[in-house]
Amino acid sequence: MKKRLEDLDPGTAVFVDDLQVGEVRAVYAGGEGNLPEYLNLYCKSRGLELLVPANEVLNLEERGVILVGPVESYSGLMAFDPASRPGLRRLK
Repeated sequence: MKKRLEDLDPGTAVFVDDLQVGEVRAVYAGGEGNLPEYLNLYCKSRGLELLVPANEVLNLEERGVILVGPVESYSGLMAFDPASRPGLRRLK
């Protein structure tokens, strides 16, 4: 398992507690920086991609990315549209 957000591969599992909620699609930084600011993840229960702030990552484990949670805290996030965030740059 990768130990840094910027090294995550697409398809890496994402969990809240023991529940797999989705998978990583990409990691984004703002502007010209290389510091990961957001994870683009596919949310299985909602069937759409979300943009989750990197500070929501609790840990990186062998099984995947662990988010802070609870699961309900992500239900209000809007679907991610890359065109609506031109200041973001995909890492890797």
